[in-house]
Amino acid sequence: MMKERKLKVLKVIGFLLVAILFYFPFRMSVWGEIHPAEKSLISVESFVDRATITIGNRILYTLIVTTDSEVELEPLALGSNLGAFEVKDYKIYDPKKAKNGTVINKSEYVITTFTTGEYVIPPIAINYTNPEGEKKQIESEPLFILVKSVGASESDKEDIRGLKPPIHITGGYWAYLIILPILILLGAGGFLYYRQRTKGLALPEIPEELQKPAWEVALFELESLRNSDLLKKKQIKKYFIIFSNIIRKYVERRYQISAVDRTTEEIRGEMKRIRLDPGIVELIYGLLCFCNLVKFAKYIPSTEETEKSLNDAYDVVNMTKKEKVKEEVLVEK
Repeated sequence: MMKERKLKVLKVIGFLLVAILFYFPFRMSVWGEIHPAEKSLISVESFVDRATITIGNRILYTLIVTTDSEVELEPLALGSNLGAFEVKDYKIYDPKKAKNGTVINKSEYVITTFTTGEYVIPPIAINYTNPEGEKKQIESEPLFILVKSVGASESDKEDIRGLKPPIHITGGYWAYLIILPILILLGAGGFLYYRQRTKGLALPEIPEELQKPAWEVALFELESLRNSDLLKKKQIKKYFIIFSNIIRKYVERRYQISAVDRTTEEIRGEMKRIRLDPGIVELIYGLLCFCNLVKFAKYIPSTEETEKSLNDAYDVVNMTKKEKVKEEVLVEK
């Protein structure tokens, strides 16, 4: 009897511990790490439509921030803070006012990754100013995603069939006497056609851009961007897409690493791998993150921020260009 009572007590204690473990993370996911006095002013909720995917599949990541009407939110920097995930598409809804007077800010992001394993969508930092004018911050909860490889299903086995037996061709030597001259004529005709097509053709010229050092091309493109009328025409997103491509192309040619088609985090990892100066790494990373903020989160930078980012790009090129050593020309194959 005593043993049975002890077992019942242990089961009750275990149930309470499990309930506590599940209860507190739920509360944290709703409110984030924030002082109780601020809970009435702001709350954040983040979730995905599925937590297990196969490689290359897309996830709908939703972020909902509910604030008091007197709270001022700062633009989100989501595009550069998703770890191994890339933003493929996004939609930011207009703020809606609820019946209780709160303001609901909702945004959706279509994200994906192309490597298998267990990943975490890191917490998203949301900066805001409370009614007293104090700068505050709240974070969403991290979300765990399992990415599996694409395995073969049972139905795939139906496509696998055994080899057919060899076909026996009937006929005598007269068939080969007819086929052989035809093959010879076809081969001769193909050779003559190839000679005619290639006659007088020279090797393709190296593009003028690739004949110049990477730093010279980058400075020229930055100057052309500065003198463009994109900002006057309010084409801010196009401006920063071009700006980001200039930086990526320079990093790729200057350090011979893949950068044009890589994510910002991957470029940062490659620069660390080749032991580039940490200060330069963080400066380039910061510029690319700022470009992502404009491209993906619809952030509208001020004139001062735009000018500073361009000046920082000039500094990166001038600090890393080769002045005395002739730079190797990279030719795309």
